[in-house]
Amino acid sequence: MTIRRTTFQGAGQQLAPPPAGHEAVSAWLTELAFDWSPLTRSARRQPFREGVPLFHEGDPAATVFILETGRVRLATFNIEGKERHLMIVGPTGMVGDCGLRASPRYVVSAVGASDGVALALPSAMVLEALGADPRLMHQHMQLAGQRFRVMLQQLDLQQGPHSGLRRVCHHLLGLLGSYGQPHAEGQLISIVFTQLEMGNICGLSRVSVSQIFTRLERDGIIGRAGRRVVVRDSHRLVNLARGEGV
Repeated sequence: MTIRRTTFQGAGQQLAPPPAGHEAVSAWLTELAFDWSPLTRSARRQPFREGVPLFHEGDPAATVFILETGRVRLATFNIEGKERHLMIVGPTGMVGDCGLRASPRYVVSAVGASDGVALALPSAMVLEALGADPRLMHQHMQLAGQRFRVMLQQLDLQQGPHSGLRRVCHHLLGLLGSYGQPHAEGQLISIVFTQLEMGNICGLSRVSVSQIFTRLERDGIIGRAGRRVVVRDSHRLVNLARGEGV
């Protein structure tokens, strides 16, 4: 598995990279240090529900959404019609803008990963504002770059012969690199994520993810701090993500 080094700007600060020797990017893009207020002052607030699409791949791309609360998962379909989950987008993230300059239709689907509220903006207005405001354009380019790195990672993980355990461990390392904080028992992943989200990203059932988490907890590699995950042994997590010590 080829693993690429990256840094991730999240929650307003530059966070430490994953442990040396194993680099991953977070498939959760949430609590990003972006300010879209010049766009959102006149936006329409649109609630969304878990499991309900905001839009489908191939629909006319009339609206761009900036997440205010909740999370949305982006997905696409392969030539066999199988859904492929790409990433989870949370507050201050943007969806509906991918490929906007090149195609009049959405190039991915966006489905509620939880209940939440999005700020809905006409696509034409977003394009005009990005062209007129260099700061907004710079933010948008940063976001596009982060999403591209996540999609490269997903392509790598989905194409190779990687077990469910390896994929889960890889994504835990991505979360650790983006949202890790010091903790008495190791390193705390500061954002809450669900086993269903992890299953979607890894192409696994929630039951399979639960079994993997149980094994990692039993082996002392991860623990719990309320609803959050604590990585107790990042080096063993790296080895498992590499397929070593399985």
